[in-house]
Amino acid sequence: MEDALAELEAKVKAGADMEELLKGADWKDFEGLVSEIFAANGFKTFRNFRFSSKKRRYEVDVVALEKPRIVIVDCKHWSIRAGKAPALRAAASANLKRATEFGSRIQEFPRMADWTDVSIVPTIVTLYQEGVTEESGVFIVPAFKLPSFIEGLRSGLLDAIRVRNIRLDQAGFTAAAP
Repeated sequence: MEDALAELEAKVKAGADMEELLKGADWKDFEGLVSEIFAANGFKTFRNFRFSSKKRRYEVDVVALEKPRIVIVDCKHWSIRAGKAPALRAAASANLKRATEFGSRIQEFPRMADWTDVSIVPTIVTLYQEGVTEESGVFIVPAFKLPSFIEGLRSGLLDAIRVRNIRLDQAGFTAAAP
């Protein structure tokens, strides 16, 4: 996948349109690319992460970890089409639910045992070319803007908008709304 990411980067630098290049990829390749972009930017990533909460199973396309942030990513390999806005709102609502449930189970994940403050950032990465937006606390990011979105996350510019902050302590955890 790293070779594919390098090849894609070279084509984009040569003037190719990222959206056009990604249209030929299937949804699995798109998820892989999103995961690789996070990994190339220093995040530990997990694809197709499954967990249970309140007797329900959830799956997250990509979980990207970089202390103190956890990005819960839903990848949408959608083209521009009529009726996209309602579908995107529904996807944002579902992503927010997954992120909230993930947050309620965070104390069970050993990788974060030494984290004291955690920001969970629900995000949808899309294929189509529009600006970064936010829908009900969920960031909607076009793939070609993902590196700059990650830079904004890392700089703390986006910390004011997130699903929840969680303060972990010895007795368990407490969650604070955004």
